[in-house]
Amino acid sequence: MSDPLCKRAVLAALSYQPDFSGLASFPALNSQDGQRTLRWMDQSGLSLMFLHQLQSLGRMGSISNNWRNALQQRSTRNIERTRDLLEEFKRVNHAFQQHGVIAVALKGFTLVPDFCEDFFLRHQSDLDFLIYPDSIENAADALQSLGYFTTHLNTAGESCFVTPLRHIPSSDDDLYALQHHRQVDLHIAICEDSPWLSLELPQDCLQHAKTHNINGVEALSLSLEDKFITQVFHAFRHSFRSWVRLSWLLEIGRCVEIHQQDTAFWHRVVERAKGSLLTRRVFALVLGLVTRLFHTPIPSPLQCSTREATSLRLRTWLNVFAVDWAVSDWPGSLKNIFLTTEFIPGRKLRIEYCRSRMLPKKSHASLGAVAATDRNMFLRWQTARLSYVAGRTAAHLKQIIDLPLQHLRWKRALYASRGDILDTNC
Repeated sequence: MSDPLCKRAVLAALSYQPDFSGLASFPALNSQDGQRTLRWMDQSGLSLMFLHQLQSLGRMGSISNNWRNALQQRSTRNIERTRDLLEEFKRVNHAFQQHGVIAVALKGFTLVPDFCEDFFLRHQSDLDFLIYPDSIENAADALQSLGYFTTHLNTAGESCFVTPLRHIPSSDDDLYALQHHRQVDLHIAICEDSPWLSLELPQDCLQHAKTHNINGVEALSLSLEDKFITQVFHAFRHSFRSWVRLSWLLEIGRCVEIHQQDTAFWHRVVERAKGSLLTRRVFALVLGLVTRLFHTPIPSPLQCSTREATSLRLRTWLNVFAVDWAVSDWPGSLKNIFLTTEFIPGRKLRIEYCRSRMLPKKSHASLGAVAATDRNMFLRWQTARLSYVAGRTAAHLKQIIDLPLQHLRWKRALYASRGDILDTNC
């Protein structure tokens, strides 16, 4: 595990009011802590944003030459990678138009500039599109004409299309290298339900879509209100699987910061997001993480919307566990399992969810959806998946051993929080 003090120093440098003092004790890059910290920054999506922050604020002298070189080399490779993926985005978008498919680009490139300042500061792997359910077959034809195919066309949920596999994904792969294969995901909703909970989502996002110029390509993207809602639900969904990429939370914080004073906009976000207790708790959790990690002030309409949904348990977890949980190394921490009762109704569903978190199955692996070109390649990929699941399970077993101690810490924190409320009432 990388040094938590180093991780907190990175978060502080990226905060609403940047603090670079922690970088003075950054480990040497060639040390074990240095390599682990850099790996965590890469996986968290923070490396390029961290470099940009130092450059834009004239603080490159806060890190060593080795650190500067490593980050700048990543930036150079990611520029080439992103340009390549932008060309693929152009090709896919054109194919949809040729086949009469109304396809709205989700996340990714459409997050510039409101969530991310520049295309080249993001690390992106897949292309995601929102389409009408009755357009799925035409969209599939469009992708197949470009060399993509799928093993299962899902007319009621997400469909994943890939190009043939020519490389077995590995933990040693360079995240910033040109892609070995492509993946395009088709969605009929801005966020898919999980087996344990059903989210209340806007159903008319396609009707509110707007034309967005993406590096010279005219493409449809969500309205800004729907982009913000999508990013919140996206971060929540991944966090409840196991782990959340911190760059997603930083991007949400950037949007909040840019539009901080636009009260009318935030009222529209609240109205579009609906008002169910579950939705407001999702917002309370994600925005709570943003404020505790990056100290971004939350606009009053969002505060008012989430205040009553922020229960004692949720507030206690955010105060005590949020940062430690968020900065954990991949595959994530089980500490958010204490929030299960806040989001999943029904004891049976909660048990199933907890079991899936502690003992992940092969079907839960996020090694990547791939299509093998021959049987030997397929077998090698299956072996890689099993190895991935074994490694993830081993990491979780270590956490399971520590879980009783963390549960005791959780109970003590809840008890102290209840005591604070009683003192306040007195």
